[in-house]
Amino acid sequence: MTDSTTTPDDPDARTASEGATADDSPVRRIECTVDWPPGHVACYLVDAEEPVLVDAGAPEDRGAEELREGLAEHGFEPADIEHVLVTHPHTDHDGQVTALIEAGDPTVYAPAAAVDRLERDPDELEAIVTENARVVGVPDSLRDYVVSQAVESLKRNARYCPPGEVDVRLAAGDAFEAGGVTFECIHCPGHQVDQFAFAATLGDAADPTTGERVLFSADAVIEPFRAAALHAGLDEGTFDSISASYRCYGGLREYAFDRVYPGHGPVFADYAGAIERSLESLDDLLDDVEATLADLGTAPAFEVANDRADIAEQPYVLFETIGACAELVERGRATDEIDDGVRLFSA
Repeated sequence: MTDSTTTPDDPDARTASEGATADDSPVRRIECTVDWPPGHVACYLVDAEEPVLVDAGAPEDRGAEELREGLAEHGFEPADIEHVLVTHPHTDHDGQVTALIEAGDPTVYAPAAAVDRLERDPDELEAIVTENARVVGVPDSLRDYVVSQAVESLKRNARYCPPGEVDVRLAAGDAFEAGGVTFECIHCPGHQVDQFAFAATLGDAADPTTGERVLFSADAVIEPFRAAALHAGLDEGTFDSISASYRCYGGLREYAFDRVYPGHGPVFADYAGAIERSLESLDDLLDDVEATLADLGTAPAFEVANDRADIAEQPYVLFETIGACAELVERGRATDEIDDGVRLFSA
């Protein structure tokens, strides 16, 4: 594979680089361990008039302990958090929302569409995923497993971030105040269909124009790699993962930020460079999928993905490949046809 969606073997990719956060910044980075590259997930404590936590760490006891320890390093405990901003419903970003609510009853903010998704009937999701698994060519022997994984993911995230506990449902473009800081919601699909990044100006409250313009970018803008384009998984929109990623980065080009606080990888300042590298990675992905199609002749997206990588080891490759095949068709670089309910692609 030529696209750089996984973390290179570089220690700076696994933890915040020294000095990346300005000494006078009110932002404090807290890391939790995850069992996939790059080995950590970051959430951010904003030491404002009322403490704000952007994302809520990894799930289970390990995540709870690491979040408590991270807060304690900066003189806080879970009960002190007054506001929790959830960027997207993945377990490494919403893993401790319930625990924080139990500890101190903070105001919880999340994308409205993500909350709506968590409120869905699992049977509805099961039906959609079952059909899409057939369309993309998932073998019969794996179909039940793939469907059960999607349904369990929905139930798990609804446990970690209960929809009924979300106090403020956010829409793209909304500006809202939390802890005395004004945040702006930027919709960043591709990695996750409902994902938001939160922009803010941090500095002199009396004169916001003198502050540092920052982006809490979740899994949208990351250095030195691009987050996987999981988008909707095998839910509605499964073929849109790469087109949505291009729209995401194209829209983000219109902004400028002094500092980026990502969900993975180090805090960094080269925002524009990260956007361009992410777009180049998407281009490389399309080239790689096109070359694989040329080798295979005609194939469903599952077969293309399985030829590119071991899906059991790198399941994200399936979702990226599904979207890349559709994007190649959209660009006139591939053709498609439906054969017995399966969408087949040809270079």
